[in-house]
Amino acid sequence: MGFSIDWDDLFQYSTVKIVRIRDRRLGILHLSFLVGIIAYIVVYSAIIKKGYLFTEVPIGSVRTSLKSPNTFATNLTYCANQQHSGSTYPFTPLDCNYWDEQLALFPVGQDSTFTCTTRVRLSNQSANCDFTSPTCKFIDEPGSAQNIYIADIESFTILIDHTMYASSSGSQFNAVDLHGYMLNQDGDQVQIDANGTSIGVSGKPDIMTIGQLLSFGGVSLDQASPVDSNVSIRYDGVVLFVFITYSNTYTYSTSDFRYVYSVQQIANTIYDVPEIVILKDINTRLLLKRHGIRVIFIQTGTIGSFHFQTLLLTLVSGLGLLAVATTVVDQLAIRLLPQRKSYSSLKFQVTESMSNPMKKRITTDEGEDVLYTRIEGL
Repeated sequence: MGFSIDWDDLFQYSTVKIVRIRDRRLGILHLSFLVGIIAYIVVYSAIIKKGYLFTEVPIGSVRTSLKSPNTFATNLTYCANQQHSGSTYPFTPLDCNYWDEQLALFPVGQDSTFTCTTRVRLSNQSANCDFTSPTCKFIDEPGSAQNIYIADIESFTILIDHTMYASSSGSQFNAVDLHGYMLNQDGDQVQIDANGTSIGVSGKPDIMTIGQLLSFGGVSLDQASPVDSNVSIRYDGVVLFVFITYSNTYTYSTSDFRYVYSVQQIANTIYDVPEIVILKDINTRLLLKRHGIRVIFIQTGTIGSFHFQTLLLTLVSGLGLLAVATTVVDQLAIRLLPQRKSYSSLKFQVTESMSNPMKKRITTDEGEDVLYTRIEGL
């Protein structure tokens, strides 16, 4: 028996066929899908979600400076060398010293970070040996060690000067040129402009006290340390993230820029840093082991600018849903409705071979096949 190939069947071509099904159920459903999809693309994606904007995360720089108060507080409960009445300190008090900003600030000159001292252990150390020996070590001189708090560090003020730059839009601003807010513990955006401090006021630098900065992060120096409940944060130190979030997408005007501060304590973390001061020679030194408030500034946000290609991509990506809507209605018509056999036979047609007269077989709803021949003339 010979083997023959039906070349028409082997190289068949599937094409799109439009069948108008006069069924109000399918028509209303398909129209509802189209209206919903167009509303999603235009109203939600393009307008509400601002799908016409190309967004980027800005970069920038942060400069800080510290200033001691003109008048220090006295009779502090955590100071063992001061008289105070009333409430007692829940932890062991230490002697207090009043330092200015030059002494309290260490390390200095760091980008996007800031550190001020809350406690320091000072000791004179000497090494009565030759450093060519691997066993030569510094030891504390007897009676030289001191463990002190820096008094009233919460009243020190910090100036935060920051700039932002978005390369794609070419936007560049200094904090003084913008308005901004501080996010408090309740999630509210607040501005401050009183008693020599200001936050987010256009035309003024951002200046706040250390106490205000801590309170916005929900931190008190006199609460228990996150790693040792027997001592305070004032004793151990703390590390804070300060996020500066820039945005011009919170309204529909991309020329309106703002920034928002938010303060977050890093969990289970304390901060200490050693400082060495060489005295007479390399064999004598003053060791200051500082504990304090370490602030790390992180600049982030969303800066948007109109971009036609971004808008086009938003529209085109949503148009794929139109094909999904058509597919859903098609499947409903040929698989679920009572007239599914008729609708299926109308939708799908297989022609005869080109060498034979064209025929079409249509199945009615009763399951009967009706054969039409020479359909070119129909």
